[in-house]
Amino acid sequence: YYNMISKAEERGNLRPGMTILECSTGNAGIACAFVAAVKGYSCIVVMPEGMSDERKKLLRAYGAELVFTPGGESDVDLSLRKLEEIRASNADDYWVPAQFDNLDNNEAHYLTTGPEIWEQLEGRVDAVVASQGTGGWVSGVGKCIRERNPKALLFAVEPAECPLLSRRGWGPHGIEGIGDGFVPKALDLSLLNGIVTTTTEESVEMARRLAREEGIFCGISSGCNVAAAVKLGRAHPELGRIVTNINDTGQRYFTTALCGEEKHVEIPERDHDLDPYSAAALSKYAAGWEIIG
Repeated sequence: YYNMISKAEERGNLRPGMTILECSTGNAGIACAFVAAVKGYSCIVVMPEGMSDERKKLLRAYGAELVFTPGGESDVDLSLRKLEEIRASNADDYWVPAQFDNLDNNEAHYLTTGPEIWEQLEGRVDAVVASQGTGGWVSGVGKCIRERNPKALLFAVEPAECPLLSRRGWGPHGIEGIGDGFVPKALDLSLLNGIVTTTTEESVEMARRLAREEGIFCGISSGCNVAAAVKLGRAHPELGRIVTNINDTGQRYFTTALCGEEKHVEIPERDHDLDPYSAAALSKYAAGWEIIG
């Protein structure tokens, strides 16, 4: 978010006195609120009401105002609609980072995260597999690694309950931060070799294992990433080194299934047709992907 906000300031799109208005399911919103606080901007985050209480409290701690929309993780389209309503009320007052579309998001990982991974592993990277939230991490890191090793495989991960990329499906799930129900424009589908699907249950169990066996207390989407890396390794035993990432701390999940809390989220009953961009993007690229589940 520092890169996105700083670039907006340099271009004159974000000016003193404006409010940063963003849609998020939690982690990106927390980063947005944190950077906004450091730089002296007010921040409004629009998010589904079903997100964890810890995320909401942390956002408020950074001074963000929260606006809630119905549903859970896969109902982000409703949050995006609400964001547009707020922006339309006085467009000159707001700057919207648009994390799902903003290529400055990808650039940050292309210029920093990707080279860091490559250097620390001394160029020995055979595959990258990571959950698809905004698409910025997997696209930015993937592009960086692919330029250095054209044979490296790149897989995106999505919830098995919301298999948009792999099967054009939609459904509620419990992996906060990914599987939002549409294809973000920041996700470069042309880089992908395939998709790995992981259930909420598999993701929660892997996150618990990481705490018990490795001393890594991480969130559910991190468990999803590691579970997907294991699946990819089993499907491709020839891969010597597979890279994934731990997205966040488990301290944002005390009131979720990760810590034995079953939270009921009211999912609105509605049709969920693919938006035109998602449909066109999948029609162009999906046929050539390997699907691992």
